[in-house]
Amino acid sequence: MGSIIQFIIFILVVTYMSISHISGAADAKNSTYLENAATTAILKAPPAGYITPQIQEEIRTYLNETRGMDPAQVVIEGTTNISQRKVKNSGDETIELKIRYPRKTILFFDGVKESEYKPKRTIKTEYTGS
Repeated sequence: MGSIIQFIIFILVVTYMSISHISGAADAKNSTYLENAATTAILKAPPAGYITPQIQEEIRTYLNETRGMDPAQVVIEGTTNISQRKVKNSGDETIELKIRYPRKTILFFDGVKESEYKPKRTIKTEYTGS
């Protein structure tokens, strides 16, 4: 009887560890897609001088279509309008982009830990101010 209980405990532990490992792999994939979206979006920003609403919508659509991420939970911060950035040659010509998305990590026997993905990108602008 004792070996059966040990075997059941072993199966439970292996199952929890497998679930944690699988969710960790999915978590890493989500992070990669968010970083890819941030990099692609920041490269499109310089001609306008900021992260336009069209670029923001492209980010949300891309994440929804590729990973099924909820567009309502994707938070885009940074230089989202031209007034948030100084004019060319005034000392600050960078465009910043930060994408936040909720992250849930399953812990071994401890429940769920909640945090956020936060890929951040910056680029120099080509905006001429005219």
